[in-house]
Amino acid sequence: MGIFGAMETAVSGMSAQAFALDNISGNIANSQTIGYKRIDTNFQDMIPDLGLTSRITGGVNATSLATNSVAGAFKSTGINSNIALSGDGYFATSQKTTSASGASSFASTPYFTRRGDFTLDKNKNLVNGAGYYLMGYTVDPISGMANSGVPKTIQLPTGDMPPKATSTITYQGNLPTTPSNPVDTANALPAGTAQNTTTIGGVTTSFPATIGVYNANEESSFLNATIAGGSVTVYDSKGSPATLQTRWAKNSGGNWDLYYESNSTASGTAPKWKYLQNFQFDAGGKLTTPAPPSFATTGLTIDGTALGSVSIDFTGMSQYGDPSGQFRTTNIAQDGYSSASLTGVNFGDKGRVYAQYSNGLQQPVADIAVAKFNGGQALKRLDGGVYQQSDQSGDPIYGAGDSNILVGGLEASNADISQEFSLMIATQQAYSANAKVITAAQQMMTEAVNVIR
Repeated sequence: MGIFGAMETAVSGMSAQAFALDNISGNIANSQTIGYKRIDTNFQDMIPDLGLTSRITGGVNATSLATNSVAGAFKSTGINSNIALSGDGYFATSQKTTSASGASSFASTPYFTRRGDFTLDKNKNLVNGAGYYLMGYTVDPISGMANSGVPKTIQLPTGDMPPKATSTITYQGNLPTTPSNPVDTANALPAGTAQNTTTIGGVTTSFPATIGVYNANEESSFLNATIAGGSVTVYDSKGSPATLQTRWAKNSGGNWDLYYESNSTASGTAPKWKYLQNFQFDAGGKLTTPAPPSFATTGLTIDGTALGSVSIDFTGMSQYGDPSGQFRTTNIAQDGYSSASLTGVNFGDKGRVYAQYSNGLQQPVADIAVAKFNGGQALKRLDGGVYQQSDQSGDPIYGAGDSNILVGGLEASNADISQEFSLMIATQQAYSANAKVITAAQQMMTEAVNVIR
């Protein structure tokens, strides 16, 4: 091919190195872009179809080489709505479109990204910094089961969380064999009127007339003859809170009676502390009454707040020797809560999205749609760090699999500046060398012309 062939080969070399420099400059520019995947350069030799004795090296062609499968480092931000994928896969996202009338909707065709800087917009959708909205599968808030089908744009509830009345109270602890304060065994349970009913083992009975109520005037003696039993905040059907304050009295029979404060502001002869349940233990300190260890009541009213039907579970109550002489609480809890407003979003490590509320509770909303591809390197790259399915990539395969969601941080770019600068220097030297080949070929052509002269 001679001089002209050498020049053509050098020109292809310069073009290939210029293409590589273009990729390198893009990698350097995006070295701080969230979830960016660097573009490498793949060089391919172009060999003319010649005979065995006439073979020459030929030119070179440069093509882009994706690095989609190379993860960037995890960068902590401390923001709950920032997430990153540990492992293979992409977040499925959608793009908002606006019609001529101003109505907004989301495209049904998903886009895929590793960019996880999501925040809540005004409509409670999760959108990242590039304007793409997170997609997933809705979750039933009661059963926690995710709905199957096509992933949709995730939207958190726009209204308040409704209140839930307390229906179950868990009450566990250890009663001492002998209280530190003396108990008035002669009048530990003063005469009173039956105030309530109780259901034990499916049988409903009224309280005996000899046990029932301490009024406000009797409170001083009651407090001296009892020990504190702990407290818990409970809620009625409207979410109004009330404090269930309890105390234990040891009766003349040597058993324990549980009382609760029904009216904290009572005065005079108005009822203030009411009997709730009698407890009996065997010689080893294990609970024998009530049996089964549960108590259901429909008459709990605290400071005017009627709780309705409440089941109290006393499983785990005991009477072991305790030198302190006090009731030692192991667990007092209940299942009610007040209404609450949305305060933010949280994520589970397997991609479950939770709505966080001002009452400290969270509610499951959706499972993030994580997609994988058999030909992930062949995804079509678009603006904003998103990818689109192509013929070579295959269809998305949804499911987190072995991927985990890292919360409170982002996946950084996988472009390393020091590596890119090293490649840039090598590319510049290769470009200069090809330019020198052209200069040498030009000088040779000049010599050939001078021979004719």
